[in-house]
Amino acid sequence: MTNGRLHETLGAPMPRSLHVDEFNHDEDAVGYDLDVQNEADPVRAGYEELLTWMAGESHVTEESTVLELGSGTGNLTARLRPAREIVCVDVSKAMMRIAQHKLGARNDVRWVESDLLEFFDEPGTMLDVVVSSYAIHHLTAPERATLLAHLAVRMNPGGSVIVGDLMFESLSARREILLRYGQTGRKELVEGIEEEFFWDLETDLAVLRELGFEVDVRRFSELSWGLSGRSP
Repeated sequence: MTNGRLHETLGAPMPRSLHVDEFNHDEDAVGYDLDVQNEADPVRAGYEELLTWMAGESHVTEESTVLELGSGTGNLTARLRPAREIVCVDVSKAMMRIAQHKLGARNDVRWVESDLLEFFDEPGTMLDVVVSSYAIHHLTAPERATLLAHLAVRMNPGGSVIVGDLMFESLSARREILLRYGQTGRKELVEGIEEEFFWDLETDLAVLRELGFEVDVRRFSELSWGLSGRSP
């Protein structure tokens, strides 16, 4: 993303993400926490280890202002240390109700029902920590770039962005993995992945670095990766 495109992106009103209604998980909320325990599923493999890593890598303190994008049923939120404020954003009312039940005793959490992109349509406070687990892959590649650009201008100096999500190392790696899944009879898995927008690390890391982030990458399974970025 060039500086010209960055300024153009930041100056435009934030649209609702294209596929938000398809990926509203209200219908899946009740069974979600049981579903993610099935780490025999390649999409779920590494889930628990990745969330634990994210919580530690975020280095939240009692002075931190934290944004969680796609807070779901609160599995990552519950792992975060107490903060000045944790703003949890999700479009699913049903998932948010489950998360609120889990975290009812915490007074540092604020809940916002919103599309991930539309959340940035209004001015907000500066952020020390941004976390997101298994949510941003619902955005198209241009939408991800837009989201990351808005995060960059909302970060306090030295702030951190910690992402755990479904990713491919490159487009060629994506083709190789999907071909292998197809050849081993996992047609439904291939179809499910093709309906989503898994990160392309080769492209998305370039966007983050152009925005000034120093980024480290860690792999937790064939499809689950963690990104730890530090703002200038």
